[in-house]
Amino acid sequence: MEPTIGELLFSGIKLMAIGMTIVFLFLALLVWIIRTNSRLIQRYAPEPQPHFAFHAPITTSTRAESEADDAELVAVISAAIHRHQNS
Repeated sequence: MEPTIGELLFSGIKLMAIGMTIVFLFLALLVWIIRTNSRLIQRYAPEPQPHFAFHAPITTSTRAESEADDAELVAVISAAIHRHQNS
């Protein structure tokens, strides 16, 4: 005798509920494991030591140097445009 539509529907819903419960429990366990690891690491891991690297002193360019660089850049660009137009 073949199962009726109602029996098939009930069997499908039961299977779906079991599957969703298993997935939910697995994800809840995964979240718990990650949180526990995070707490353990925060509690027992040593504090990170500051890393001091040698840095070259930062020099600030003066306004005159900046203007000289700008003037040189304008001259180079002008020469490139002039050469391009004449070739």
